[in-house]
Amino acid sequence: MLDFKEIKKYFPLNESRLDRAVLVEYLQYKILEILFESKFGEKLVFMGGTSARIIYGNDRFSEDLDLDGYALKKDDFGLMIKNLALNLKREAFEVEYRNVYKGVFRCYLKFLNLLQKFNLTDYETEKILIQLDINQKKGKVKFETRIINKFDVFAEIRVYPIDMLLSQKIIALLNRKRPKGRDIYDIVFLFSKTQPEWNLLKKEIGIEGKSELKEKFEIFCEKNDLKKLARDVEPFLIKSKKIIQVEKFRDWVKTSYSLVAAKISSIVVNPEAILSKPS
Repeated sequence: MLDFKEIKKYFPLNESRLDRAVLVEYLQYKILEILFESKFGEKLVFMGGTSARIIYGNDRFSEDLDLDGYALKKDDFGLMIKNLALNLKREAFEVEYRNVYKGVFRCYLKFLNLLQKFNLTDYETEKILIQLDINQKKGKVKFETRIINKFDVFAEIRVYPIDMLLSQKIIALLNRKRPKGRDIYDIVFLFSKTQPEWNLLKKEIGIEGKSELKEKFEIFCEKNDLKKLARDVEPFLIKSKKIIQVEKFRDWVKTSYSLVAAKISSIVVNPEAILSKPS
């Protein structure tokens, strides 16, 4: 375990001022390292908002970890979490956890006495909670292998290509019973880098192209209070003024979405960068 002063050195000044978010990100790196170095790592693919942050450079922090598990059984998950807790304890972290098996495999992982150790709370019993969700998947998967190298972590992990991550975020936004502003924020960010993986959108929610997606976005904006959704993502923003990225999503859809999609679609993607399985 690194000292908190050492952890903060890995962040620029505008990020390092967010003490708790910085500490949580360090813990996320440690968890990813242990998971992917375990015998279960070959069954996992890192996804979600934390993936957009750690792998693709999104400028907002994230609180939980989401992964897909391929052929990962309930017993595997239990053993994987037990191994995770054991390795964290070996690095002087005090942890406790609770597993839940309802739809997804979920672990509520709590870090004890860490906020107190680094003088980040006045409450004697306050803990850091990181929720780890594993979605069970079947079939073949497209993924990329990436190295994460930050803090005292150096690990090879499996992630989804950025176009698939964007599609997953779109699906999440349109399918959630309670929409989240963080999905909107991530979608706008990812659209600045790529276009969706259209086959995935067609398969999962029946969207076949740009105009149909734009229509779905417009319907979403009519049904939801964007300013209210913006408050969901505000605590995770490095620059608080970028809350406008959610508040003005309707305007972005009307004036910017088509231009961004057209620009990105003209980029030639190297197909060799997307792997079905590691060599």
